[in-house]
Amino acid sequence: MNITFRKASETDLPSVVEILNHGIKTRHSVGYFVSQSESEQKEWFEEHVRSERYPIIVSEEDGKVTGWISMSPYRKGREAFNRTGEVSAYIHEDHRRKGLGQKLLDCMLEFASEEGFKIIFAIVLDKNDPSINLLERNHFERWAFLPDVAEIDGVLLNHIYFGKRLT
Repeated sequence: MNITFRKASETDLPSVVEILNHGIKTRHSVGYFVSQSESEQKEWFEEHVRSERYPIIVSEEDGKVTGWISMSPYRKGREAFNRTGEVSAYIHEDHRRKGLGQKLLDCMLEFASEEGFKIIFAIVLDKNDPSINLLERNHFERWAFLPDVAEIDGVLLNHIYFGKRLT
């Protein structure tokens, strides 16, 4: 098993969407209720693939994409926030609990430091324990709490904003 990490290319869209859809099924990873199609995610994906500053990094094992992490702008188009980025990560269900999230986060934090980002944050539903644990292990702090902003299957969920200052 040889795991490699690289920036996503145009051909990775089906795998990225498949992994996102696995996250949707958990009912606590993302706010979508129904699976997304490639056409629904194409514009978002292509923006990241074309961007030098806001990439998607994929993990690949034996030629198959096993997970991904993206960097997105915070308050897109507002120059005052150019040193701040938001990360989102998803792992294929067959590859969870193997340290892949940590490796993807390490790759993105290294990229962010090299690109001059000073603040990285993640927005997480409060029932997403794996992501919360990953962020806390990596010294992300709870910077904001938005109560009852989401409802999934009749249950109100909170959003937690985790932040980290890069040195």
